[in-house]
Amino acid sequence: MKNTLLILFSIWMFPLITQAQTGFDTEERYGYVYDKEFTLDFRFHTNGIFAVAYNKAKIKTYYKTNFYQIEIGSLRHPKESKNDNRITSFQNYPGGSYTYGKQNSFFLARAGYGQKRYFSEKQERRGVAIGISYLLGGTIGFTKPYYLDLKVNVDGNPEFVRTPYTEEYATEFLDVFSIINSSGIQHGWGGISVIPGGHAKVGVHLDWGAYDEFVKALEFGFMLDIFYKKVPIMITEDNKMAFLNVYLAL
Repeated sequence: MKNTLLILFSIWMFPLITQAQTGFDTEERYGYVYDKEFTLDFRFHTNGIFAVAYNKAKIKTYYKTNFYQIEIGSLRHPKESKNDNRITSFQNYPGGSYTYGKQNSFFLARAGYGQKRYFSEKQERRGVAIGISYLLGGTIGFTKPYYLDLKVNVDGNPEFVRTPYTEEYATEFLDVFSIINSSGIQHGWGGISVIPGGHAKVGVHLDWGAYDEFVKALEFGFMLDIFYKKVPIMITEDNKMAFLNVYLAL
């Protein structure tokens, strides 16, 4: 009789034990496990305003993810600074803000291949997976002429001119009493020049959703852009061919 009761008890308990073990290994510990990942990054960095990136990833193991990244953004010269013009105005053109000594704006398109490696598994559902992310890739830079609204003297009479930096208006372009305002980002797209280069990135990756349906991650680190020649951003400062950034990505 005791043996019969023991057998019946074992048969009744077996499905519960199996279910508990399965739930721990897949749902409680890891959540849903995926093999592909698609993300959109918003990155803030020191030598620019921000960048936006699209990532397509292949999750190889709990500890390793390979990914391709396409990104668009901008870079600035470290010496760029906004001036607020409260002195010069002309007719219906009031004074405004501008960047003194700037010749070109610089925009970027980056494409690269990288990898994320986690140091440890995420602990339960509310844990954080900590790892490192690194990437190498190519860059296409675009210089766009920077336009200013100027007050210039023509045959002794003041006139309004909207222009990029040229030999004809070189003096007025660097004269704070002739500068009225920045002309705006909509001007200069017809004068774009291309400067190719490459980039590398390494950072610490914190992932709250490593095994969940939606990615929730924070990353911070260093990014280096190198171009085949100096990028002509400024007139009054020494231009560079390499830009080192500290970045924060969401």
